[in-house]
Amino acid sequence: MRRILLLTVLVSVFSSQGLAQQVTGLQGWDIFLDPGHSRKENMGVYGYSEAEKNLRVALNLRDFLLTLTDIDTVYMSRTNDQQYVTLSQRTDLANRLGASWYHSIHSDASAPQYNSTLLLWGQYRDGREKVPNGGRAMSDIMVDLLTRGMRIPTRGSIGDCSFYGCTFYGPYLHVNRETTMPSELSEAGMHTNPRQNQLNMNAEWKRLEAKTFFWSILKFHRLPRPFAGTCAGIIYDAESRVPINGAHVRLGNREYVTDTFESLFHKYTGDPDKLHNGFYYFENLPDSTLTMTVRAPGYYPDTLTVSVVDTFFTFQDVGLVSSIPPRVISSVPDSGEQRFPSWENLIIRFSRKMNAASVETSLALTPQAELRFSWQNENRVLVVQTDTLALETDYQLVIRATARDQYGHLLDGNGDGVAGDEFVLPFRTGPADLAAPKITALFPAPNSHGVELRPLVNIAYDEVLDSNSVQPDQIEVLKYGTATSVAGILRHYLLGEQSVLCFFPQEDLLPSQLYLLRIKSGLSDIHGNTDVNNRAFRFTTGNVWDEVRTIDDFDGGVGNWFQPQQSGSTHGIDTDKTLR
Repeated sequence: MRRILLLTVLVSVFSSQGLAQQVTGLQGWDIFLDPGHSRKENMGVYGYSEAEKNLRVALNLRDFLLTLTDIDTVYMSRTNDQQYVTLSQRTDLANRLGASWYHSIHSDASAPQYNSTLLLWGQYRDGREKVPNGGRAMSDIMVDLLTRGMRIPTRGSIGDCSFYGCTFYGPYLHVNRETTMPSELSEAGMHTNPRQNQLNMNAEWKRLEAKTFFWSILKFHRLPRPFAGTCAGIIYDAESRVPINGAHVRLGNREYVTDTFESLFHKYTGDPDKLHNGFYYFENLPDSTLTMTVRAPGYYPDTLTVSVVDTFFTFQDVGLVSSIPPRVISSVPDSGEQRFPSWENLIIRFSRKMNAASVETSLALTPQAELRFSWQNENRVLVVQTDTLALETDYQLVIRATARDQYGHLLDGNGDGVAGDEFVLPFRTGPADLAAPKITALFPAPNSHGVELRPLVNIAYDEVLDSNSVQPDQIEVLKYGTATSVAGILRHYLLGEQSVLCFFPQEDLLPSQLYLLRIKSGLSDIHGNTDVNNRAFRFTTGNVWDEVRTIDDFDGGVGNWFQPQQSGSTHGIDTDKTLR
């Protein structure tokens, strides 16, 4: 362990001696930078870890301090992704070095919809600030600059005992409790937040975070800050608000290309459309007004002027308008659908916000029907309401090429990327009955008990079944937990406008046993509506055998029986419909 610790000391001490110094006043003061965690610990939602991000923020902050100030020394607890450093090794090293300050760099984790900054300074259980003081004042400065730099909400600058609740003397956090110098811990957003994790992947985003810490240190020491001269922002799709990959941003005579799948995101996903951050960053800019041009494949370029400010970052977000013509991305019904319910609305989903009037005047339905229009999702979804369409009829909906989006682009009806052709949607309405047959009565009843040992299984449906869909093994009775069916005969009977399936077991069931009645999928009505679900019901047998007394097994026919009309005591018979 001593060998590892010695290596950490050797690789973690950096002096500013001999480097260009632009800000004086930090001579005699040093800082211990602690990138929280090690290797790839605390993985982010898209596979970029907190530990990786923290290290690169620390390296950038070290660079700012060494190249732009007269600071004596910058210590670091680790300098690469291979080192593993425990909490005790970090604080022990800082204490042995006698560092003037301890800054612990972190990001946070929560549910994906949350994102915020937080600064935690050392606090005793009674509310007093840790001695030596300073962490609270630095945190108050740092949380303001960090929050404004990251442009997300904040939970503030809070004493760690107040935040976590101390049951001991305090401070709560190890890095605040065990260090002998002023200290604080920063939480720069949440790596579990999708947008934040994608921004964290960007190299210059980590430099932006580091610059807020650099400015905070200067402000804490009441030192002048170098000219800010830093312009950053997000390039995004003006309609969808999704950041744009591969956007070229030119500011003055310098250019930045936003991250792409090929340049960065392939490390974290195989889907080229999944990750975007659209982030660009320029620093060391002059105190001037510069021309910015932004261009990206599939978008109209934009040109604007940017006045570089000295007070903070110059943020300039740019929304680009897509040059790709609008197209239909989905419809209800699907093209060529053969059984569309005649009473349902037609729904057309467009790739872009549409000019509603141009679409409505360009739309026609053949055969004609009275149409009423409504729009959803900011004019991306058109709902066409009609009086009930004719049953089992071929229709064709057409949107002519004169339909336009909100920017005037003509419709790309066939989706080939070229504007100026119509969209055609053929479909056929179905019959009045489009519902699969449903069970209306069942014996044995589901979860019933005391069922006779040779039950007559009855399943009644709400309509007539297609006899061709009733297969011999359509119904099975099985002892629960086994795969062997009870032998039996299946019959299909018609009762008026309904069907009844009857299963006659050919052997007694076992007493006091749980059985499973299984009805296989595939039963259809006479209109072709099919029940695609397998269905199963349980019942439990009783333990009493019924005594069966046969009156007539009819093996010899019905000659031994009178016609109903021969009985002198039988009345109210419909002679045409009643016979033995």
